[in-house]
Amino acid sequence: MLIGSILLSAVIYAIPFWFNQHFWWFIFLFPVPLLYCICNQNISFLHGYLWGCAVFILHGIGWIYLIADMAGESWSIGLMLGIGFVLYQALFPAFLFWGITQVIIFFSIHRPIFRLCLWTIGLWLFIMWVDWYSFLIFGVQEGYPLMHPLIILAQKPSLLWILSFFGKLLLTVLFLLMPMSIAALLWYKSLYAWLFLCIVIMPWVFCFKELEWKHMSWHSNIKSLPCMICSTTDDSIVVIKIIGQQLKKIITQHPTTEIVVMPESACNIDNFLEISELLQLWNKESIGKAIHFIFGASRREGDNCYNSLYWVYDGNLQQYHDKQHAMLLTERLSVLIDYNCLRIIYFKDRQPITISLCERKKFALLNDTAFVPYICSELFFNESVDDNGKKDPILAVINDSLFLAHFWTRYIHTLLILLARFKAIQWQRNIVYVSYAQSLFIDECGRCKEINE
Repeated sequence: MLIGSILLSAVIYAIPFWFNQHFWWFIFLFPVPLLYCICNQNISFLHGYLWGCAVFILHGIGWIYLIADMAGESWSIGLMLGIGFVLYQALFPAFLFWGITQVIIFFSIHRPIFRLCLWTIGLWLFIMWVDWYSFLIFGVQEGYPLMHPLIILAQKPSLLWILSFFGKLLLTVLFLLMPMSIAALLWYKSLYAWLFLCIVIMPWVFCFKELEWKHMSWHSNIKSLPCMICSTTDDSIVVIKIIGQQLKKIITQHPTTEIVVMPESACNIDNFLEISELLQLWNKESIGKAIHFIFGASRREGDNCYNSLYWVYDGNLQQYHDKQHAMLLTERLSVLIDYNCLRIIYFKDRQPITISLCERKKFALLNDTAFVPYICSELFFNESVDDNGKKDPILAVINDSLFLAHFWTRYIHTLLILLARFKAIQWQRNIVYVSYAQSLFIDECGRCKEINE
């Protein structure tokens, strides 16, 4: 029964992440089988390791598939690497569960309510570790935010309206009190347990309501071009002409457009600073109107390759922003896995991304509104804003193309949108979200609307 409950908890934890549109509410239930069993049973290191392996396999199946697929003919090495990540990650819940069990044995804790409290604290520590520190071994203090249960609630953003007041830490505690109270009710079946459940559920019931979309004055001025412009001839002028044709088409269809945004890595040219004269093909005379054009492309400086976001106005380069975070395997290797075989597999035809240390600068795109640029993982892996924009909207360009080609990875791009909506609520900032799959306006309450409607 104990092993069955452990596996059931892991499966319920994964379901709302795979099918969040219909089963988002399962997220409140995933700790219940685990918490119910610990009311009178101890969980060993092996039980914790089994739960950890099940959880990380189910949540990371898309990443394991992607790591193996990116390895091409060396897919078996990629598969072993992905499985190695799972086996490493599962060590933390194994030691955590063992440690809690030792505390219970040492202090002879037998009353179920005290055991429930202790294990709820343990689950809180697990969630925070995954969110903030689980990738620390790879050279950067960061975790995996796509496993945090609160991001699923962005599917119903009104449930998160107190996030900006409580903060993520306290709201996670409030979240975990729900499954704890359900487990207590199942065990005790008493009036006090019912009362505890009613008190815990009350804040969530009060929050559950539909929110109306709030239109901003600058929304009608922005359009997206969610495609990747690549030239098989490696001819810069061909690429620029193709983009110019697309810009002209957008302006013809939407005359009020003042800003056009393309996603991260949308253009395969990496020497825009050297071909500034070609950008005149994007000026007023060439496309019909002077507009702000934002797009992602590489930038080379000496031996360094940066993942950059360019801002062009009326055919003139105004500014660029270099990415300050690099994703493991897709953009960098860490010291722990920096082996020649992996460099050949994952960076055979491209150069690792250099992390920028420059200050994040605003893009003053409109007279009364400046936008703060964030490139993909800069948005997702930052726990707090690292700009001084205060209430300035965030311009987030995302490369989710890797997740769209395969069935096993498509759920990840929906999680990225949920995480962006969560960040909008957490930071109280409007976000312009432009990716290959979807382009959205996200307001500070987590509501969203298509950009190109």
